[in-house]
Amino acid sequence: MLIMLGVVALYTICSLNDKYAVSKAGFNGYRLTFLMAAGTVPFLAVMLPFADRSFTLCPQSFIFILLIALSKYLEFFTGAAILKEMSVFELKAWLGIILFVSYFSDIIMNTATFNILKILCIGITVAGLVIIAKSGRGTVHYKKIVLPLIVYLAAKFGYGFIMVQAEKYISSTMTLFFALIVLALVMIPFAKPLKMAKESPEGIKGVIIVVLCKLPNALGLMGENAVAAQSLTNYSFIQPMILVVVLIIGLFNKEQKPSALNITGSIICTAGILGFQLAGLI
Repeated sequence: MLIMLGVVALYTICSLNDKYAVSKAGFNGYRLTFLMAAGTVPFLAVMLPFADRSFTLCPQSFIFILLIALSKYLEFFTGAAILKEMSVFELKAWLGIILFVSYFSDIIMNTATFNILKILCIGITVAGLVIIAKSGRGTVHYKKIVLPLIVYLAAKFGYGFIMVQAEKYISSTMTLFFALIVLALVMIPFAKPLKMAKESPEGIKGVIIVVLCKLPNALGLMGENAVAAQSLTNYSFIQPMILVVVLIIGLFNKEQKPSALNITGSIICTAGILGFQLAGLI
């Protein structure tokens, strides 16, 4: 639970930074993906001496590295398109869909047992997320982002699932480290990094702000991998928990206060999340 809370705090910073990168700095999917990958690698490299560096030299290890690179590419690229249409708050609400998928995946993989109370709590959480998603229907053009949104949700679930399978051959930290290197190299021709600062409304400041935020991103990724290794369900709960934190931050935003639906949905989400954790102790 403590690791989850730490990841939530780190990823909340990153989520707000992603919105800044898209809306103010004007980075498209290619450039956001490149900055995400290239900016995170140096911070991960510094942390490698303190992490599990196990690596089995076999085809499976390289396949998992490529799969994680693909998963992160789909997440970053579609995330940039989605954030042009909806807020971070609403996007986190949609991620609640993968809660059920993750829980039943845990059951199938024998890392969790069937618990009617947990299913009820997941249902409560999803109900709150649906209420939040409804609050954006009047302003979000879903026809433009329905496909990116589906791919984004699949990529988020796929990341955790792949990491769990990869642990048999290569540690999650090493998988992520090499996957981000591959992704950064592939993105160079499309992102044109030397032109980023010149073509961004925020200039070099925008690039620096986005890159510096990769430190909490690197820490968050390592924590997220640890949570996913223990439970895909807990991994899936990270995003709804970020949503609650974003709501609390929004309450202090004079320009854009959360709506009554957002507040109601968040309260229901919080009840579901806390209930799920307590159900595990019964």
